[in-house]
Amino acid sequence: MAATKDKSDPQSEKLDSLLRATQDLFILQALLAGVNVDDVRKILKIDKHRVSNISKHLKNAKQR
Repeated sequence: MAATKDKSDPQSEKLDSLLRATQDLFILQALLAGVNVDDVRKILKIDKHRVSNISKHLKNAKQR
């Protein structure tokens, strides 16, 4: 049986932040390698909005 998420647990909060940072790095590297936004979303099983936010930052950096 899966344990319920308890946000007051400091270990759970640390693991969530590590997971999010790792996913962000994966998204960044995948987009730089030319992987489609929708494919990245499917691989990580996350919201497309999160992937597109990072994609927007990459596009802005390339324009500078």
